[in-house]
Formats: sequence, C-alpha cells, structure tokens
Amino acid sequence: MVDRVALILNSLEAADKPLPLDQVADQTGLPRSSAHRILTQLHGAGLLHHRSTGYCLASAPRGDDHSQLRAVASPVLERLRTDTALAVHLGVLRGADVLCLDRLSGDSVGVAPLRVASHTPAHASALGKAMLAQLSPEQVDDILVAPLRKCTPATIADVPTLHQELARIRSRHGLAYDDQELAVGLASVAAPIPLTGGEVAALSLTGAVPVARLQRMAPFLTRSSRGIAERFASTSGSSRNQSAPVSVTDDMLSRVLRTLSSDDWV
Repeated sequence: MVDRVALILNSLEAADKPLPLDQVADQTGLPRSSAHRILTQLHGAGLLHHRSTGYCLASAPRGDDHSQLRAVASPVLERLRTDTALAVHLGVLRGADVLCLDRLSGDSVGVAPLRVASHTPAHASALGKAMLAQLSPEQVDDILVAPLRKCTPATIADVPTLHQELARIRSRHGLAYDDQELAVGLASVAAPIPLTGGEVAALSLTGAVPVARLQRMAPFLTRSSRGIAERFASTSGSSRNQSAPVSVTDDMLSRVLRTLSSDDWV
C-alpha cells in the first residue's frame, strides 16, 4: 500500500498541472479502481486538492492556511454574533466531514454540536452542505460513503436526495439551510467562502430559531462570507496585516440591530 501511495505522490509531484484519474492510473500502472481509492483517501487527509481538471498536491500545510483564515475571519465572526445573537461557526471540508475551525456561542437556547477541531458529517448540516454544493456531483460521489449517517430523524440519509438538495443550494448561489438535521431543536443557515488553492470553507449561523428567521439573515451572511474571502485573498502571500477590520454590515443597520432583542430584530 505504501508503494502505491508513493507512486501516486511521485507522479503528481512530477506533473506541472493537475492530473485526471485516468492519467494517474496510466502513469503509475495501477488499476483505475485502486488509483481512485487512494486518491480519494489522500484528498480526504488533506494531502491533495481535487479540482475540475484533476488531482494535485496540496500547495501548503493545512495548519498554516487555517491559522490565516481564522485570523481573517475572527472580526467577522464577532460582528455576526453581536448583530444576530446566534452561534457563529467557521469550517472547512475534510473528506466527507466538516472540520470546525472556530465557534462563537450565541444567546439563543440550544447548544450546537460543533466544537473547535471537531468533525461532523457534512451532509447533515448547513455548513457542510454549503461546502458540498461547491463541488461537482462527481466529486461529491467520490467522498461520500452510502448509506449516509442519520444524526436526527430529519437528516438526509440517501445520496440521490442529497444531490437534489445540493442542486437547490447551487440555485441559491450557495446558501444552505438545515432544520434540525444535525441536532434536534436547532436550525442553521450557511454560506460558502470562496477561497483559492482548492480549499472549501463556509460560515454559518445556528440557533433555536425558525428557519424563516434565518432566511432573513441570509444577506448578512453572504456579505460576511464574501468579505472574508476578499480579505483572505488580499493577505495571502503579502504582508498579512490583520489590523484592518472587515466590513460585514452597513453601519446604520448594525446600530439598529443592536437596539433590538434577538427575537425582535427581524
């Protein structure tokens, strides 16, 4: 097994562009099914990026990327928590799971099962579905293992239904919702954070609130995720000055929101 992994890694290292599955199999002499299985495992472990043009080695250690992403997102998370009184989560996709990078608790009743450094099934949360929707259906099939784990009675448990949900999310420009799919009594809304280098990240709001209320918060979240992506792109490979805050809401709107209770601000 180690020899096969080494063959694939050496092949990708020698290439000057991403390699599709068939080309990896041809260059290594491995059966296509074996090459696909190993590539999927290496991708899930964070050693490879899987793009539309094929597989390539991860360009930088994931820990470094996460440190920068957390630093850029931190003021945005604080602002969202203040303005909405809901729990705010930042996560990245790791194979078929969500890796939670940061979390700020909200004021609403209920405790989200996402903790910093924890892994949860991507198909069972708005945070995970927002990231899965950024992949092609073929990539989703590559990383998911049927049957899907049910976290609550509302969790999507079969791949065809999940694909239908992901198509709806793509039609909403990446906005994803879950209504008690990860934890009974809690609902979430999430928006993807478009990053370069093959990383898939997302931002979410969670609380013991109706989905209808979260739908009214969607523009807030979309603007926040875009602000994180723009700030992350501007600091990558540069001086990485984190002192300038990211603007995520209009000043007047923020002042109004802070004068209202968490139940009445909508």
